[in-house]
Amino acid sequence: MQAVQNEAGGLYFLDAPGSTGKTFVISLILENIRVQEKIALALASSGIAATLLDGGRTAHSALKLPLNVQVIENPTCNISRNSAMAKVLQQTAIILLDECTMTHK
Repeated sequence: MQAVQNEAGGLYFLDAPGSTGKTFVISLILENIRVQEKIALALASSGIAATLLDGGRTAHSALKLPLNVQVIENPTCNISRNSAMAKVLQQTAIILLDECTMTHK
């Protein structure tokens, strides 16, 4: 929360065994950011995990990632610089990716 308040950026991992409340903590962080009227994106590597997050979507869907990343040497998202999604990403205070260790690349 301090990194978001200070706009410091960073990459943080929440690692714990199953059924210990990780999704609950993520939901609390999302709600806290959104109460401050900031943009918080809830992404997940799988559709099932995305349904557990308020406003959650899969990373492939939200970021327009290619589905065949195994075949493409340098996969990139398909979001143009001046699109509405690009503007949302630029204004986003935090992106939470649930189950990030489950993603392929």
